[in-house]
Amino acid sequence: MKYLHKGSQSQERLDALLSFGKSTSEDIKAALSDYLVRGINKTNAATLNGVPGPNFTRALKRLEVITGKIEKIKELDWEKRESK
Repeated sequence: MKYLHKGSQSQERLDALLSFGKSTSEDIKAALSDYLVRGINKTNAATLNGVPGPNFTRALKRLEVITGKIEKIKELDWEKRESK
């Protein structure tokens, strides 16, 4: 399932998601912010920040995996709450 979409995140939430992964360069963080927070398309977000397209795609995929794990935990918590 895809959780991250263009313009779908607040900067605060993106920063929190990034804190769960490997350290990411500032240019990739800026490109991810442009895409996920500001809503700039992927190609332009990468280009504006001097990030090669494949590097941007790889970082976005890693962030998607982290987000999926977090959403799974939230789902388990919700199910537990509902069963009480």
